[in-house]
Amino acid sequence: MYYGVNDVLIFILGLIVGSFSNVCIYRIPRNESIIYPASYCPKCRSNISRQDNIPLLSYILLKGRCRNCKSKISIQYPVVELLTGLIYLIIYLTYGLSIQFLVYIILSSALIIIAFIDLNEQIIPDVISLPGIVIGFIISFFVPYISFVNSALGVVVGGGIILIIGLGGSVIFKKEAMGGGDVKLAAMIGAFLGWRYIIISL
Repeated sequence: MYYGVNDVLIFILGLIVGSFSNVCIYRIPRNESIIYPASYCPKCRSNISRQDNIPLLSYILLKGRCRNCKSKISIQYPVVELLTGLIYLIIYLTYGLSIQFLVYIILSSALIIIAFIDLNEQIIPDVISLPGIVIGFIISFFVPYISFVNSALGVVVGGGIILIIGLGGSVIFKKEAMGGGDVKLAAMIGAFLGWRYIIISL
């Protein structure tokens, strides 16, 4: 398959967003600003120079180690960058530069951040899912196939299904089966996809 300049640029965009997603994944659970200070090594806290902060490439050139303290850099960093780049490229190849492309890269980026935070910390942060619901609502006004009503129903259906499953699981297993974070996450996905697609995705 031949890949053109646009394909490469979209992939690079995904790598860059993936790099920023890594910042969010590390800092959000620690209640740190995702903007300031600049990127730093979690082990020695030294600032990471621009030449050492090139998505994917820097990890390879540094052989997976911090230039300053030589500690190992988590494999998560290149994985998130590469995953985001590939997902962006797949979405672009499927939808082109369209409103659908914008919708799905926003949703996919949010889901990647949430997934890795959940994997590392076993929490689903409200700071992503709640604004995500609002963004989903706003986008619904501009997307022909998702009306505001459809988006609102997606929130209710998505969140409602997980809530019912969670309550049922709590009764059966005598402990919390699903937390409020799962409900809000499903509601966010529903806001982006609408009630029909959230049922399919769940």
